[in-house]
Amino acid sequence: MSYKSPWPSPIDLWADPPWHMTGKCLTAWFETDIKQVERILTPSFIPKVGQSGVVTRLRFYDINYSPVNNEKFAKERHSGRFKEAVMAFAGEINGIKGEYSAFMWTDSLVYFSWGRENFGWPLLISDIELSGNFWDPSSADATKGRISAEAATLELTCQNEVLETLTVGQATNWLTPRRILYPHQKTFDKSELLIVRPTILDPGTLTSHLGEVHFSAATHSILAGLQPLGATTIHQHSNFLLSVGKDVESIPEK
Repeated sequence: MSYKSPWPSPIDLWADPPWHMTGKCLTAWFETDIKQVERILTPSFIPKVGQSGVVTRLRFYDINYSPVNNEKFAKERHSGRFKEAVMAFAGEINGIKGEYSAFMWTDSLVYFSWGRENFGWPLLISDIELSGNFWDPSSADATKGRISAEAATLELTCQNEVLETLTVGQATNWLTPRRILYPHQKTFDKSELLIVRPTILDPGTLTSHLGEVHFSAATHSILAGLQPLGATTIHQHSNFLLSVGKDVESIPEK
């Protein structure tokens, strides 16, 4: 029996990858207790350890996206904007070094849909607060990013004074272990490691700043115990342009 693919669906929320992404992101780099990281992540993940614990980042994005394939997908219909907050851990899985984005939140249903469906990213819908000079140049207030979810609040505060302008390096691998279900079949599920390698088309501007992060979590929250350890490094990255979804690899579980 044969049939024609029903794609695109009538609702057609998103265009096929790859996509162009441009905008701003605010990142805090710090370390967290390795025991707490091991408690919540797959044992296949080998964390990158610094002086105090696992190298960790909390990042806030304000992104405009559009389809790369404008001939097949109308840019006006399939373009948009989303906010995102991500907590990721540096390390490796199956010998592939990168960052494991274990906690991800967005305010966009469209991005939520294609992020989960294409890459298995653990996105959840949430309100994300972005305020201050970096997000709104007309403001003189200190820059902030804040997410309240999973019975926890994660907040990043950044001073506006530039300490140093940095060179943008190579993009890192985004690592996502995912599981796909096949109900009513002998092989009920399939597990794989998905590796997304973003391509930097324009590096934009990367600067370092003074700042701090604060975590508050209820005792029953999965984020309880993930307190920042030691010093915090803050980066502001603006006017970058990425292509995401072209260089993707999947490695099946052995």
